[in-house]
Amino acid sequence: MQSCCGMGSRKATGDRGGGGGAAAENGASGIVESVGEGVTELVPGDHVLPVFTGECRDCAHCKSEESNMCTLLRINTDRGVMINDEKTRFSINGKPIYHFVGTSTFSEYTVVHVGCLAKINPLAPLDKVCVLSCGISTGLGATLNVAKPKKGSSVAIFGLGAVGLGAAEGARLAGASRVIGVDLNTSRFEEAKKFGVTEFINPKDYNKPVQEVIAEMTDGGVDRSVECTGNINAMISAFECVHDGWGVAVLVGVPHKDAIFKTPPMNFLNERTLKGTFFGNYKPRSDLPSVVEMYMNKELELEKFITHQVPFAEINKAFELMLKGEGLPAVAWEAGKPLVIEEVEVAPPQKMEVRVKILFTSLCHTDLYFWEAKAQDSVFPRIFGHEASGIVESVGEGVTELVPGDHVLPVFTGECRDCAHCKSEESNIDCAHCKSEESNMCTLLRINTDRGVMINDEKSRFSINGKPIYHFVGTSTFSEYTVVHVGCLAKINPLAPLDKVCVLSCGISTGLGATLNVAKPKKGSSVAIFGLGAVGLGAAEGARLAGASRVIGVDFKNSRFEEAKKFGVTEFINPKDHNKPVQEVIAEMTDGGVDRSLECTGNIDAMISAFECVHDGWGVAVLVGVPHKDAIFKTPPINFLNERTLKGTFFGNYKPRSDLPSVVEMYMNKELEVEKFITHEVPFAEINKAFELMLKGEGLRCIIKME
Repeated sequence: MQSCCGMGSRKATGDRGGGGGAAAENGASGIVESVGEGVTELVPGDHVLPVFTGECRDCAHCKSEESNMCTLLRINTDRGVMINDEKTRFSINGKPIYHFVGTSTFSEYTVVHVGCLAKINPLAPLDKVCVLSCGISTGLGATLNVAKPKKGSSVAIFGLGAVGLGAAEGARLAGASRVIGVDLNTSRFEEAKKFGVTEFINPKDYNKPVQEVIAEMTDGGVDRSVECTGNINAMISAFECVHDGWGVAVLVGVPHKDAIFKTPPMNFLNERTLKGTFFGNYKPRSDLPSVVEMYMNKELELEKFITHQVPFAEINKAFELMLKGEGLPAVAWEAGKPLVIEEVEVAPPQKMEVRVKILFTSLCHTDLYFWEAKAQDSVFPRIFGHEASGIVESVGEGVTELVPGDHVLPVFTGECRDCAHCKSEESNIDCAHCKSEESNMCTLLRINTDRGVMINDEKSRFSINGKPIYHFVGTSTFSEYTVVHVGCLAKINPLAPLDKVCVLSCGISTGLGATLNVAKPKKGSSVAIFGLGAVGLGAAEGARLAGASRVIGVDFKNSRFEEAKKFGVTEFINPKDHNKPVQEVIAEMTDGGVDRSLECTGNIDAMISAFECVHDGWGVAVLVGVPHKDAIFKTPPINFLNERTLKGTFFGNYKPRSDLPSVVEMYMNKELEVEKFITHEVPFAEINKAFELMLKGEGLRCIIKME
């Protein structure tokens, strides 16, 4: 039974949706006049807010804690009739007058599905709280429910209309210390100050992209941004202006139907997150009453949103105001050549450095990529290798947490922890990333494939007859001894077998962490994994550990499926076997899309498919693979606005020194099965065989024993 209520509408009250407006954004308030069959929670006399989207409380979205996109009552601008019988409740002399988005509040009386009415405190003034049933709540919720800025953080708001000012109000309530308003109308800044906006940018005042202006103002980018215009360029700027490592951008504005969101995928892989929201992620019946209470408790100041009031007879004046915009709206000697085992001099460790005796190492695709010199910045001669395990041989000045004999995993990225180097008067490093709970992208020790020397003195610790041999990503583990910055060493349980846990210092942990730390699938959920190499299988292992009930592997090699079953993959798709995009295949298999997806190939088409295959309302896609430098991510922005989330991760969001020891403990506690990743073993003298195996695509990880 589809149930409806009748209600009388109030005097039209304008909000700042680009100007005053008589319920300009279908915002309204009213009193229940009568109820239809099946309505039990409302009675005549109840005070309500009608909302353009609903909450049936029975569909998958309504039952989900993550979504407010009710399957039955989601906004539908095409539908001009009631759901129950597909007829209108309005007519003039027998001629039907059609509804609008299920509310039609420009009427003294209207009929609304019960699921689109939020029952509110009868003491709340209806001429004020009416503005909460659309744009202001959308902006407010976009900040409080989705962006979630921390106290003292920085927030950029794109567009200072009603929705944008609602978003700014949310930032103010959250305790943001800097709220940067971005708008093409400079006159809006003074009014925006009332909503907590502390700084203002008009993009027309600069000869560079606004995201660059914001990055310069904020030492790398804001912590959060909220886009409230619907302009595709503003959407891109809002995403690209957030700080790497922890920045979150939220899209709110509704774009042109043909708009395409484009950005280099590296922006995601540098751990920026892009989310979309629909009505601020508020479930109207469940959540709007509490927003009204925020106003009643004097936390939320609604009066400052209301710029005009007109009687219903002058409703066209409200339209005029809005139209006018009044108010606020082995050494590798050469690329690709076999490695040569040489006798190399390894200098003692200097300040904040550690010399490590490598016992086991492994070959990763990153080594292969730069060895083949596909990157223009490849430096030769150099010592590759970054996935390894070893024992501390000696330590340099300032190293206090490691001593000779400690067992360690060297990692291509680091965690300075605001070390002595950072505190030195000679250094300008102040690592916000290591201090942040949200980022693992250390400013000082982030992976740098260009740098072939140590940070301390910009010299190499390797040489042959006085000629320098260069480092690789700060580890260079294809050497019996190597020198590593202390921040790139994770001290681990000495009982852990080094010939097994060595594989945890790169790809496998990257995939595992991408699932457990970033995608975070719930028990019983569905997960798609794009690419079933070592990283992808690490991601699948994470899905298995999380208790996912369906793990769908996507790969062009059918032969990988059998092996993937060991890692919890339950189904397999080869995109070449279908005459439609793989995201459509997955959507059909899963009744609308998977709950989570992880892309582990670096292929831009796979990245787009991974995002577009997640379910609207709650789906989260995580990008892991490193794309071509010229790749551009493109998707219709409505995919974000339908509450899909796209995230990127770097090393699975693990801080190497703080977090890797616990990953090793997962193995020691028999939760994580590392052995199944290891398919080959060779002695160091046969290291080139490991390259041959990887070039042929055989196996997952080849352990190289140094002795």
